[in-house]
Amino acid sequence: MSPKRSISSKEGFSDIFDSPDQKHSTKNILILSKENNLGFPRIGVAIRKKDNRLAVDRNNIKRKIKGSFLAKVLELPHKDFVVYVKKNLKGKEEELKKDLDKIWGKFAGNND
Repeated sequence: MSPKRSISSKEGFSDIFDSPDQKHSTKNILILSKENNLGFPRIGVAIRKKDNRLAVDRNNIKRKIKGSFLAKVLELPHKDFVVYVKKNLKGKEEELKKDLDKIWGKFAGNND
């Protein structure tokens, strides 16, 4: 990742949660997006500790989400994306992958 593709929590999460430009969701995840003027897309991942107790599980989910984002990064518009995990996805990697592919496709289809 040559440009910094991640959003630090203090920097942009609250701004995106307060007024997203676009949002798409499935039963497992919600992705919010907001325009940025950086010339490249960025991502942030929010997972509640209440839903995924172990840090190992949260980190594995984050890693899968960021990997999916990097695979599609060239197709995505120049926006900040926040992925909110709605519930525990431990052991549901295939379901998460399908959900992410479906939603990234929606965002890529709206590319200006």
